[in-house]
Formats: sequence, structure tokens, C-alpha cells
Amino acid sequence: MRSAIYQRDPTVPFWRSNVDADQLFEAHAHRPERAQAWLRYREVAETCSGFQDAVIMRGSFEGGILGNHPYHWTFTPGKSGDLAITIPVHHDCRVVDLVAMSRHDHTVWGCCTGAGQCLGVFTSPLRVHRTVANWLSNDCHGILPLSKTFLPLLGNAPTLIAEDDDHAWELAYRVFIDPAATFGGDQHAAETLAYNCIEVQS
Repeated sequence: MRSAIYQRDPTVPFWRSNVDADQLFEAHAHRPERAQAWLRYREVAETCSGFQDAVIMRGSFEGGILGNHPYHWTFTPGKSGDLAITIPVHHDCRVVDLVAMSRHDHTVWGCCTGAGQCLGVFTSPLRVHRTVANWLSNDCHGILPLSKTFLPLLGNAPTLIAEDDDHAWELAYRVFIDPAATFGGDQHAAETLAYNCIEVQS
């Protein structure tokens, strides 16, 4: 599996490995001022957490089918490769993963270890984003889920705000309907709850 995903370096490593993401970030993080200048140019608010934490990293993006994640790329930091805007993912006051987005193609984004659950801060109503670019362009308001197993937890939020109708249907399925079906719950009640809890961004 790794050799299929990491064609450039099958010894790497980081995906689903027991690595110290904090040390990985320290070893490869460069030029936060350059990352912030890039974000400032794109009118990302300087007060948002993504702006404050962003750095530049070099590394390799590899495409793959990652069934438990909403992204389709993994990122391996290195001394060469693509330039990426990279943001650390924190859990329990420590760095557990890195989210990287290609500076040249914003649709290419993914994580390094696969251990991250989400980026952002929980608010009410809770805005949910599909991509790093969308999260940043909304000044880091809301969250960016990084694991599909994290999504059912969003059912505890009073109101979820989706990006569009397709995103609303995806959230309805992942947050409410699929968990109900998996655990033998009432799917009709789950659909009703989704209808009442999910709004589309205006």
C-alpha cells in the first residue's frame, strides 16, 4: 500500500506511522512570513488561526484513495518538491498532523500522518468546510473535518452550515443517516434531524 501511495520514496513514512508530528513540523517548517504574505495577498484575516500558524514547506503530494478521509492526497515533507502552505493540527495541546495545500493548485491538499481530526474552532452555528482553501477564504470561521469518523460527532451541534446543497446532502449522510443505519437507529428520524439541523451558506 505505501509503495503505491509513496512512489517517490517508499521508505517514508509518515502516513499512519508512529511519528512525532511536532518534531516533523519543527524540522521542515520554513518562512512563516512568506506563508503569511501569501495569505495576506489572498485577503485571509490576520486574526485567524490558520494565518497565525501557517508556514511554507517543501514536499511531495501523492494521490490516493483514502477511505477514511475527505481529501485525496497525502503530503510528505522533504528538502525538495512542491511548495506548500502548511498548518499544524493540534489535539490535546500537541501537534498530531500537518495539513498542506499546494501553493500552485489549491485543489491539491492533504495531511501528513492521517491522525488529525479537524482544523478550526467550534462555534454555534457551526460552519463546515470542504477544503483548506475554503476554510482560509472564510477567515478560518468554522471547521475543516479531516477524518470521516469525526463527522458523526457534528450531530451534537445545534446548527451546521454547509457550503452548498451537495455539501448539505453529504453532511446529512455522514453526520446523521449513515451512523443511524450502522447502529440500527431510525433512519427517518435521522433524515428529519438532518433537515432541521443543516443549513446552506447564504
